[in-house]
Amino acid sequence: MAGRPLGPIPASAPPELRALVVRLRNAKEASGKTFEALAADGGVSESVVRRALAGKRVPSLETVKAITDACGRTEDDMARAWHAAKAEEVLPGAREWGPKMVSSRAELVASMIFMRIASGYPPLHQLEKDAGNDEHGRTRLPHSTLHLVLEGRIPPTETLFTAFMDALSVPAADRRNWLDAHRRLFADAPARRAFGQPPPVVRDEPPALTSCEAAERALPRLERDEEIKRKTGQLKEPDDHELLGLGYLNSPTPEDQWPDEAEIAAWEAEAAAQPPAREQVDLREKLRAMIDRTGPA
Repeated sequence: MAGRPLGPIPASAPPELRALVVRLRNAKEASGKTFEALAADGGVSESVVRRALAGKRVPSLETVKAITDACGRTEDDMARAWHAAKAEEVLPGAREWGPKMVSSRAELVASMIFMRIASGYPPLHQLEKDAGNDEHGRTRLPHSTLHLVLEGRIPPTETLFTAFMDALSVPAADRRNWLDAHRRLFADAPARRAFGQPPPVVRDEPPALTSCEAAERALPRLERDEEIKRKTGQLKEPDDHELLGLGYLNSPTPEDQWPDEAEIAAWEAEAAAQPPAREQVDLREKLRAMIDRTGPA
């Protein structure tokens, strides 16, 4: 692996990435060091050096600085080349504007990405850690929320935007100008609810009815249904027997609905032949004794 030479830079490599890799390869050739020596002097592994010089993707800024220091070159030129290559990778075709020149929300979000590139493009988890916590102990810059902001899916609040610039150590003068730009472009943006606050009630549907309103709407519907059943013969008016729970007086009665005299006599004889329950006898005796005690002397 140590003696294997590098292949040509891929033809699909963007122009800025190609320019950066050419600079790194020229610095290695001018130093006369092998990959092993560059890795040892730069404090990185040989595989990291080889991937950085392959030209397939933009290496990290730390890797570029390590190779540059190992080759004895200045970091400023290499850093500017890395910034151009990273911006070309993350925001192809985008132009960087100052805080007083941005004119849309998309340009401000793109400026946030340029700020991140200028600081070496740190991971979102690192930015969350660098922003710290608020007075309640909650994180000021949640990485998941920042991810949605940088993708343009939600607007950045002023609190999040301030924490983002704090994590990147943006100078105070630039920070004031960027805050003015944020207020100018996101003045009418809906505010995000605070942590722990319940979500607002969505009124896409009509509000719930009270019991009185529900009754006022239900009674006409019930009256209309009863009127339809009455006209179609499904509902009959109750008479006195029906109100007393005896059924309709004029309703047709089957012949075998009521028992005849023979069935009634057989039921009475069967009931008389059964011995009385002991509990009933005891109750009767107790009742007679109570009557005797409470009677006149």
